[in-house]
Formats: sequence, C-alpha cells, structure tokens
Amino acid sequence: AEAVRDADRRLEQRLVDAAIAVCYPDDTDERSLPGAQFLWAVRDRAGTPPHWTTGNLEQLVSVIRLTPAQLGNPDFAAAALSSSLDGAVRRLGDGQKRELARALDLPRQTHNGRPARQPWDAPAKRALLVIATAVMFHSRLDSHRRELRPEYDNRVNPPRPFTDAWPPDMAQQCAAAPDPVAAFARAWDLILALDYKPIFETGRAALFASPIDPAFTAAIRDTAQAALTVAGDIAGLRHDLLGRIFHTVLDTARYDGSFYTTTPAATLLAALAINDSMCDWQNPDAIAQLRITDPACGTGTLLMAAAERIRDLAPQAEVNENLSRALIERVFAGYDINLTATHMAATTLGLLSPTTHFGNMKIGRAFLGVDRDGNAHLGSLEFLDRQPLLMPWPNATPSVSQVDSGVRMEPAEPAHLVIMNPPFTRDSLRHDQFSREDEEKIKDREKTLFANKPTYMAGNSGAFLVLAEYINKADAGVLAVVLPLVAATDKSGFEVRRYLANHYYVEVIVTSHDPERIYFSENTDIGEMLLICRRWPSDKGAKPPTQIVNLAVNPATPADAVGVAWAIASDTVAVQGHGVARQWPESRIAAGDWGGVQFLSPYLCERFVELRNGQMFPTTALGDIAKIGPEGRRIRDAYTRSSMPDAQGRMALWQHDTEVTQSMAARPDTHIIAKPPKAHLAERYWQQRSKLLLPNRMRLNTVRVLSVRLDTPAVGSSWSPCNLLGSDEVIANLEKAICVYLNSTIGILALLGDRTNRVPSYPRFSIDDLRKLTVPDFTAVDGAVAAQLAAAYDAHAYAIQQPLPQMDSDPARRALDTAVASALGLDGELVATIRRYLAAEPSVTGRRYGS
Repeated sequence: AEAVRDADRRLEQRLVDAAIAVCYPDDTDERSLPGAQFLWAVRDRAGTPPHWTTGNLEQLVSVIRLTPAQLGNPDFAAAALSSSLDGAVRRLGDGQKRELARALDLPRQTHNGRPARQPWDAPAKRALLVIATAVMFHSRLDSHRRELRPEYDNRVNPPRPFTDAWPPDMAQQCAAAPDPVAAFARAWDLILALDYKPIFETGRAALFASPIDPAFTAAIRDTAQAALTVAGDIAGLRHDLLGRIFHTVLDTARYDGSFYTTTPAATLLAALAINDSMCDWQNPDAIAQLRITDPACGTGTLLMAAAERIRDLAPQAEVNENLSRALIERVFAGYDINLTATHMAATTLGLLSPTTHFGNMKIGRAFLGVDRDGNAHLGSLEFLDRQPLLMPWPNATPSVSQVDSGVRMEPAEPAHLVIMNPPFTRDSLRHDQFSREDEEKIKDREKTLFANKPTYMAGNSGAFLVLAEYINKADAGVLAVVLPLVAATDKSGFEVRRYLANHYYVEVIVTSHDPERIYFSENTDIGEMLLICRRWPSDKGAKPPTQIVNLAVNPATPADAVGVAWAIASDTVAVQGHGVARQWPESRIAAGDWGGVQFLSPYLCERFVELRNGQMFPTTALGDIAKIGPEGRRIRDAYTRSSMPDAQGRMALWQHDTEVTQSMAARPDTHIIAKPPKAHLAERYWQQRSKLLLPNRMRLNTVRVLSVRLDTPAVGSSWSPCNLLGSDEVIANLEKAICVYLNSTIGILALLGDRTNRVPSYPRFSIDDLRKLTVPDFTAVDGAVAAQLAAAYDAHAYAIQQPLPQMDSDPARRALDTAVASALGLDGELVATIRRYLAAEPSVTGRRYGS
C-alpha cells in the first residue's frame, strides 16, 4: 500500500508519466539482487486498482522498458486521426478520390459485388493514411537528419556522390508551408537520396496523384497536421500504440478478412513462441541467422512483437546497430496483399533502426488478383509454388502497369518461426472486390494450387496453415498463430485440428474467457485463440500434453502480456490471478478433441469429458434416437409471421423471449403463413413439426429454459423441432424426459460443452451440433428412467426457471437436478458442484470471473 501511495503521489504531482510500485525482500543487497523475487504494479493516472505481478529483476526490467507503450490514449488518437482523415476526404471531389486510390493501386469499395454508395471514399482515406505515415516517419527522422547526411545519392542507379543541399526541411516546416504538397515533395525527394523508398516514394506517389488545387492542398495540410499531432502524443512513435491507431483507421476486415492483432496479444504470442532454447542469445551471429516470417503481416504488429521479444532475450540488440539492422534486413520477412498495411509495416520496422537499408528489407506486397495476361495470383500463398508476384512500391512517375512491372519473389527461406494472424472471412467477401470473371479465375487458381493439398485446408485461414507448414523448418520450425476459437470447437475445424496435431506438437493453446475482450484482434467481436506449435522429431518419443490456458482477464497492455507469458512459463497462471491452466492429454489433441477451451473451470471441462464418454451414465448422441430439424432460419426463409391465421391454421414458437418463455411448458407465439414462392418448402418443413423444440441460439446471461415442450406440434424461428423415434407412448415419455434433462445442470453441461464458440456467451447450435448432443441412452439404462424423468416434467413443467447466472440458487433448477440425479444414479454433490461452477462461468454471467 505504501509503494502504491508513493507511486500515485508522483503521478498526481505530474513528476512522471508512469510509475511502478515495487516491493522486494528486506534482506536484498547487491549480491542477492539478480536472484531476488520482486512484486510490482504499474500505475497510471486512471487510478485503477493495482494488479500485482511477481518476477525476477530481468522480468522487471522488461516491464519498465515496455511501460512507455501504455502512455498516451490510442483510442482517442485513433478517433482524432480517423476524423481528420474523413474531413480531408470530404474536401476532395470524386475524381480526386479516384485518382488518389488509383495512384496506390487501391480497389474501389464494393458491397455484395456492386460499387458501394461512395466507392472511392475508403480507398482515398487509406491513401491519405499513407501520407500521414510518411509525415510521422519524417518527424521521427528530424532528430537524426544531420548525422544521417547521405554520402551517396540512392535516387539513381548506380548511386553517385551526393551533392544536393542537406538537411531537408523538418516535417513541421513542411506542414506550415504555403504549399505543403510541394514542401513535402521536396523534403521527401531529398530523404530518398538516403533510402526509405517504401515510405517516401509511396508517399510522393499519393502527393502527386491529383492535380493540385486549393481543396487538395487543404486536404494534405489537414492530414499532415493530424499526423504530427499523433506523432507528438506517441512517445518515440512506438508501434505498440501506432499499430492500434492504424488498425482502427484501416478497418479492412469486412472486405479482406484482415483482423489486425492487438499489441498485447502479439506480445504474448511472441513471448510464448520465442524461448531461451531457440537461439544462443548472447551470440549476435547466431541471432542474425534466425528466420522469422509472417506471410500475412498486415501492419507488422507480430514482427514488431518478435523484435521486442528478441530485445528482451538479447539486450545487446537494442544498442548494437549492426544487430538491429540484421534483424530488419535478414531475420524478419513479411508479406501481405494490402499496400497500406505493408507500407505501415515497412515504416514501423524501419523505426527500429534508422540506418536500415530499405532495399534489403523483406517486406513485400504480394499480388492478389488477375494480371494483364489473365493469370490469377493468390498473394503469398503462391509460395507453395515458389512464384508469388511482388508488387513494386508506387512512385510518382507514371508506369505502364504495376502488375506488369511486378517481379517474382525469391523462394521463402526455411523459417525458424512462422508467426501470423491469417485472414478469416467468407469467400463471398474475400472475392467481393473482383469482377465475376476474375473471381472465377482466382477460384480456379485456388483449386490448382491446392490440388495436391488437403482440400479441407484450402479456404480462409486453413490455406495459410498449409503455407506455414511448408515454410517452417522441417526439424525445428515453430508456428505461432491467431485463429478463430471455432477452429477448436466446431465440426468444420476438426480436420484443421488433426492437421496441426499431425505436423506439430501443439504446445500451448491460449483463450480468453474475459467477457470484456474475448478476442485477440482489433475490429472483431468473435472468440479467438493463440496457438503455439513446434516440430516434434520422431526420435524424441511421445509428445507431451498440451498446456491449455484460459484467461480470466485478457491483458490490456504489452507489459501485462509479458506478465501473463511469465506466469504461463512458470505454471503460476492461477496463482497470479490471470486465469487457469491445465494439461490436456496428447491423445485428445491428436483425436481433434480440444474441448479444454470450452470452460474457464477445469472442473467443468473434465466433467464434460466424463459425460460425453459415458463415464457418468450410458449415453448416446441425440441424433441416434431422434430426427432434428429444420433450423430456425429455414422457417424464416419459408414462412412469414402473421397476427391472423390463414386457412392452414399453422402456428410457431417464433421467439426465444426470456420474458415470456420461462418454463419448460411453452405455447406458440405467432401464426405463420407460407411465402408463395416457398409453398413447397413450407409444406415439407411443416411435416417435421414437433412438440419438443431445441434451441438454435441463446444469450446465456438471460436464458431460462434450454428446451421446451408444446401442447401441439409446431416449428420455430429460434428453435428446431426434435422428433423422437418409437411408438407414441414411448415418444411422449421421451419428449418429457429429454426436456427435463436439457434443463437440468447435466443437460446444460452437455449443451455448453459442445457449443460452437464463435461468441461463447451467445452460442448458436446448428443441426449438426444438436445431433451430436450427449443424452442418456434410454435403451441401455433402466427402463424406468424415462418414466421417472417424465414424471418430473409433469411435476415441474410450469415452474418458472431463473436465468442461468442464478441457477445455483434456483429452486426449480434444483428440483430438476434432484430428479435427474435420482433417475440416472448420480451423486447429488457432484451435480451441485457442477451447477455452482456453471453459474460462475464468465460466458454465463457476462462478467469477469469473481466479479
């Protein structure tokens, strides 16, 4: 408490920008200092409760070095820059916007294959972002411009002795000049004599994209001033904050699946992937021999995180200019299809070492599209054939065609580490920017490229996993990747899981059970996971278990992420309050069972395994004893709601309204009328109606009942009918028994243990999910079991169920649990413990664990 008060007092007095409260053993002296254990908490002006971390001196030093990344307000800076760029775009005419986009080869914005309402606004904004980035880098060079005076002029080939006047005007002078376009163009032309072609030649291309008029001049001045404001707010122009800003401004995920990794997640991923055993970190030559590749590099966040991690392990990298240059020019390689993103990557990597030779930098824009000869290219995926087309950086001099002037990349070097957040989006959106003809050529190229590859890996992120496996060193390669959480839980991800387990040792899986941030990427709201996989030579014997880490709090800063990485490495995740960790047997991983990610509680994960494996009682899949369907969306396709009946007299339970549907016994809530074009489908779906309905989707923090039974058969919009097999008498009992089971604690465990975790707190259940649902095998247990559960239904059908977060104290739920435990021979304490843990799950409560 005293340390926190002292740190906060310095903040209040404005003596510092950040403070770290540190506690250490009383007997610490110079000799014991290197091995001492410290306790520390980073403090800021927000006054949040301290989060204490335990570690050694080396770890504390790393946190101190990362603390500047927490300064400033990236969200505010991003909003301000984005707003300024929007204002600059509004100054421009449609023709100017189009010319800006074309100068940088940025496609117009489309929607469902058609031009968007303002098709050139977003591309023009991204072009102005390139100018803003160049202005920021210009301001960063201002403090080095005298010692960086060029000896040779790199604007010509071969270079000749530099004779022009030096230094160039400072960025602030250019922005304030009467003609900022000409001022920046002159300054950047001089800087290009040094190097920095990706940054300033691309920036000059945007400057000269449109005829100069007052509107364009004003737009460039607004852009430059906004960029300088950001540069002034971000100490050292650290990528930790710059990346956050640019991810927000770019926001291209909806078009090309580019979900940019958050900087804390990148820090955590790199810290887990790059360990002490990867290299002799005291040997600069050994470090320079490393090869780290990101084939979908975006703005370079993951490569920058890798650089920071190497600086942690090899402090000499920060002061050894030759080693810094080797990292940028030799160790790191990054490729992406997005010009604005690669421009950003080249810029921020260049900030690590102003003397970097940019001509040697391995950051490239890999062409995605169809060239002038009609040949389709798939960006960096073409490495699988060793023939990607590398697009040149745009320049201010007209060229025949950027595609025509593309060059082939060198084959990718075998990588010690492939680190990436591969694109994830629907094919319809991925191809939306292309004409129908080009789209067909691209699809044909995909088929050709993956003809001898696993077909189930050809789409979305799976294709990049194949590429990563191809690039990785065969004996010691590491894969560090951000993937959607559904890849660990969904049926569609089963073969992906098997593929990874077959080619690697799946070392660590990290998920977030933090309701405030279930993701590791910007601009998304779906659950994600971090995955560390390592090559495992056959002569090393059996693979160890996989460490599954489910975080209760997703780290919000790079410094927090470092603390989490240390806790994972030292197996103190739970002790330090970050979440929980468990060892998941390799046999389950190899079989595609990654269910350890489903619950924060390890207890629930293990009990679900026992349930599914029939260790609690004999079980079967619901699809083996019932016909399920259609899905609610099919009903919405074929029917429309009506307040009045038609001649067919059909009704449905349309909604899953927790204010109305509060008990197992339910009633239809609307009349439905077949849509005239869909009459045949409507009739077919109606024949599948049932009294027993199963959920299609639900919000776990408000849902009360997870299955309902109606007096008369019906269909649903948020429900799927479940038609059990057998005689009428058997079916009547089974309907009631299944309804009781699914509303009991054990049934809820069965549903949530097999959910598709796109958004864990709002699970959706496909027909396939419902078919594999674990239920009692009524043919294998005592015949009286169904009758007992049916009797429980009759006794409690109209009892009001409380929302799931209150299930532990809900008398109606407890009564169902007593009936299920008695009928299935379960220990009552076991059921009560499961109920207590389920009620506390963050995905159920919608709150952080324990709050």
